[in-house]
Amino acid sequence: MLRKFEVKNYKNFRETLSVDFTNVHDYRYNEYCVKNDLINKMIIYGKNAEGKSNLGSAIFDMINDIQMSRNPYFYRNEQRLYKNADAHESDLVEFFYSFQFGNDVVNYEYKKKDVNNTIFERLSINEKLVFYYDTEKDERDFSNLGVINATELNWEEFFESNNDDAESTRPTALRYIIYNTIQKDGSIIYKLTQFIKGMRFTSSLNANMRFHFPFDEYFEEPEELNKFEKFLNTYGVKCKLVMLDQPDGKKELYFDYAKPLHFASNLSSGTLALTRFYIQYLIRSKPTFVFMDEFDAFYHYELSEKMVELLEKEFDCQVVLTSHNTDLLSNSIMRPDCFMILSNGILTPICEATNRELRQGHNLEKLYKNGEFNV
Repeated sequence: MLRKFEVKNYKNFRETLSVDFTNVHDYRYNEYCVKNDLINKMIIYGKNAEGKSNLGSAIFDMINDIQMSRNPYFYRNEQRLYKNADAHESDLVEFFYSFQFGNDVVNYEYKKKDVNNTIFERLSINEKLVFYYDTEKDERDFSNLGVINATELNWEEFFESNNDDAESTRPTALRYIIYNTIQKDGSIIYKLTQFIKGMRFTSSLNANMRFHFPFDEYFEEPEELNKFEKFLNTYGVKCKLVMLDQPDGKKELYFDYAKPLHFASNLSSGTLALTRFYIQYLIRSKPTFVFMDEFDAFYHYELSEKMVELLEKEFDCQVVLTSHNTDLLSNSIMRPDCFMILSNGILTPICEATNRELRQGHNLEKLYKNGEFNV
């Protein structure tokens, strides 16, 4: 699980922005929002342009570097602003991740000149340094690689291939280790790799784009098609579905009316968002960490609540949502240490944004709209 994340000089975050999943308060309700003493479910609020979307892309910067998840959202936007516009030429974009796997804590940090060039990395396990290098200071320490079974790697070759004149993306040392060592099941690097592979990001910014999923593969079996149909029905889309043969011998998904309608070509934005969710999170491999930016932008408020309930009760992994929907700001849905406000580059749980002792009976939405949590 992710314990902490920090970022600095990235997009609109000039100063260090910290997300602390260890900051758990003593609330005795909605305990499924916390797991292993870490926040497991979180909703982030904030005014427009505060950086909610940027926070998601910052968290996934490491995944982009390791190239385990080729999310088109990031690749379309990688040439946009990366370093903070007020940052000096010498300032670096800084990232810090702290993971927890059982009793082990893995800290990984790196710094970049730009989106392609990492010039500083440090990895430690349980506060013991595994490797470190700083190309600007010409310093490095790779003396403890034995703890991750990486002593046989050719680091001179690695640094020679990553000189300052390189035109392509500079691979990170962590990526080099992951792709060039054999890790046993249960090893720290194996656990870290599996966690990274399972991280998922979705954004309403591309939720209304048409798409081409291989429905003939997903719903070839009638049982699987029935499950999808039941899912749509449960979440407000009353319809029947059918797979029909095409002239080329393939099958396509249709709405089952007197005159069948091609499914992918006749979706509302809300049904499209539900379909994406179903395929990405309920069919494909189970996620280890989920960040959904404005997850309910195309949902009716009742559907938003149902989706949060689904994520809370059925998803064992950490889930971070961003939203402008204050109907969700309720103790019946989460708890005050899991509702966050992003303002002026600072992420604050609402229980720390007021002098009032928040209790289960408080109307959090009303307090929020009345300015109780101004930060």
